[in-house]
Amino acid sequence: MGFSSSIFVFAQEKTNGVPASSLPNLNQNIMESANQNLHIETIVSLILIGLLVFFTISILQYILEHRLKNKIIDRGVSEQLSASILEKNGKNKYDEAMKLAILLCSIGVGLILTYCTMPLHIHSLAIMAFSIGAGYLGYFFYLKNQNR
Repeated sequence: MGFSSSIFVFAQEKTNGVPASSLPNLNQNIMESANQNLHIETIVSLILIGLLVFFTISILQYILEHRLKNKIIDRGVSEQLSASILEKNGKNKYDEAMKLAILLCSIGVGLILTYCTMPLHIHSLAIMAFSIGAGYLGYFFYLKNQNR
């Protein structure tokens, strides 16, 4: 990232008595290729960060479920109660999928609004916070309507 940002610095000089601005759009071509590389680097880094977060959450969830199962076994909880505690039915999976869909859509809307209000400043964080909050609120109303 730091290396590609140094491409944007250009000197204003004359080349063989001809102003550099009258040369073919060399600077513009360099800027366009640097912008493309910057976009690719950004997308790849976001994907890697997302995979790292997903992997970390999955490992943490596995460890916590294992600890819960061990505590249930150590306490000698009845089989029916332990089965009801550890039960994962289809409705819970559907609700989890809806939660992810609602939250990802709200994050997407927040990113679009942030992009439309460039440059990035503190208002961008406020837009993202409100959009994520709206996503959680939407999920709350979804669960409330499901329980009726």
